[in-house]
Amino acid sequence: MSRWFYWFFVTFIIVASEMTCAFTIEEEKCIDYYKTGEEFDLNELVGDWFVVYYWPPLRRQKDRCEVIKFSRITSSGMGCASSNVPPGSSVIKSTYKNSAYKVRDVFYYGTEEVRQQIRDCNRVSKYIFVDLFDGYVMGINCSSGGRGVLLAKTLPTNEDLQSVVEDISVMTGRYGSPDCVLAR
Repeated sequence: MSRWFYWFFVTFIIVASEMTCAFTIEEEKCIDYYKTGEEFDLNELVGDWFVVYYWPPLRRQKDRCEVIKFSRITSSGMGCASSNVPPGSSVIKSTYKNSAYKVRDVFYYGTEEVRQQIRDCNRVSKYIFVDLFDGYVMGINCSSGGRGVLLAKTLPTNEDLQSVVEDISVMTGRYGSPDCVLAR
């Protein structure tokens, strides 16, 4: 092997390991910041929820609010993602249309406050759900820089949504916006 290749290979390994370490530290900081000390029962999500707000906002606002359908499944119903789930785990499946209007399935499992989110068979993220008020749940993806989403059981007016968002103290100072056009 040439010296150049050896130098490149060693540099790549060092940089990759430093990036992984930095990513893990940021993930842990996010978890420490958003943890409430209360375990969220994933079964509370079963049913239809509206995605009404994002932190930070998505690039474009949709004409109508998308519905996420949450359902209980067994790990055998997860297809290729089932290899990431411990046997006997309770799993919640969410089905929604992404910004390109493609139907997507995402799975959540775990018994601790910090859950595991699985997309695309092997993309596992650390995820926290927080029960905010009657009919509102906030989700935080700590593996994605603390991206937040606000779910509502019923579609709120714009005024009601702004009131709810202002009452979420851990999100104060973070820029976000509604995901869709709401009635005034």
